[in-house]
Amino acid sequence: MAVTELIKNKKYKIDIPIGYNGNKRIRHIETFYGGKKEAVLRENELKIQLKNNTYVKNNKMTMSDLIGEWLKSKKTTIGIKTYKEYERNANNVKESIGHIKVKDVNVKILEDFYNELKTCKGKGKNNEGYSEKTIKHHYTLITEILNSAIKWGYLHDNPNKKVTPIKVHKKEIECYTPEEVAKLVEVLQNEPIKYQAVIMLALDSGCRRGELTGLKWQDVDFEKGSITINKATQYVAGYGTFEKSTKSDTSNRVIYIAPTTLQLLKKYKVEQDKQKLLLGNKWQGSERVFTTDNGEDMFPDRPYKILKQIIKKYNLKNITFHALRHTSVSLQISSGVQVQIISKRAGHSNVSITHNIYSHFFDEGFKDVANKMDSFLNTKSG
Repeated sequence: MAVTELIKNKKYKIDIPIGYNGNKRIRHIETFYGGKKEAVLRENELKIQLKNNTYVKNNKMTMSDLIGEWLKSKKTTIGIKTYKEYERNANNVKESIGHIKVKDVNVKILEDFYNELKTCKGKGKNNEGYSEKTIKHHYTLITEILNSAIKWGYLHDNPNKKVTPIKVHKKEIECYTPEEVAKLVEVLQNEPIKYQAVIMLALDSGCRRGELTGLKWQDVDFEKGSITINKATQYVAGYGTFEKSTKSDTSNRVIYIAPTTLQLLKKYKVEQDKQKLLLGNKWQGSERVFTTDNGEDMFPDRPYKILKQIIKKYNLKNITFHALRHTSVSLQISSGVQVQIISKRAGHSNVSITHNIYSHFFDEGFKDVANKMDSFLNTKSG
């Protein structure tokens, strides 16, 4: 008998054979609370779901429940900063649709949520809603969460895949022109050697900020004129500053730097060694290239503050520290360096990423090819 009474008119066991695993019979067993008639209806419903492969377990689970379970599964498998970003965005999901049962989430509910993120006051930059990029991050997060729900048997399909894709309009890369670079290099001569070194190395190498603050002297080869990038430092609120691996495997790389930058690093090391001797046992013992005045690791956000200080002091064009990386790449492109070399030096996983990010600068080079070809093809004289 498929429906067995356990407590009269209150509790029933539903037992449905599904098939065999070898000689072992597989059964779906569910406890149903209610009357006999309702239990039989539930049995019929289950038979249809199991036959059509649309059955989901724990159909009372809410989005908040699922998000909590998903975050728990991710806590030890991803970086701290990524986890905190997931957690922050997941809180927005829970706040808006966390009360909805997972089985009831549909395309309309999700589209309404994304529209809400665009217009919600008091959130996002300038308190006028989130940017396209941030909304896309929410979209990606929900896709991952619902895919996990399918894997865990809580959901049959992923309604987020039917949502109109979130478009992120590409913004123009922010960087300095060669003339603005020359001005920055000029004013740097008036600044402390540490400030010169961190900004010049960023301009030359195109390293990310955390890669620079993670750099140790053992990573600098003065004979070969190179630096080895294989780690980074990062700050996350609630966790403090810590060392981590680079962004990806291809971010581990050896970068040959300009003789000017190399000489500046040598000069800076001499000054740092003098400071060590001066402080004696008060020196905190950091092995990093860039440190505080008493020998502690430089805070990951410090290079940004140094640049901002110099920009304000000399009334330079306002850019982010990451824009120095873009500036470095744009200078290499305009100098005719092969894209394969630029991509490897920047630590991109493939050349197409370099092309995609810096397409505008490559377009300028493509236009110049037309002028060069014309010199071969134009036979008119005088």
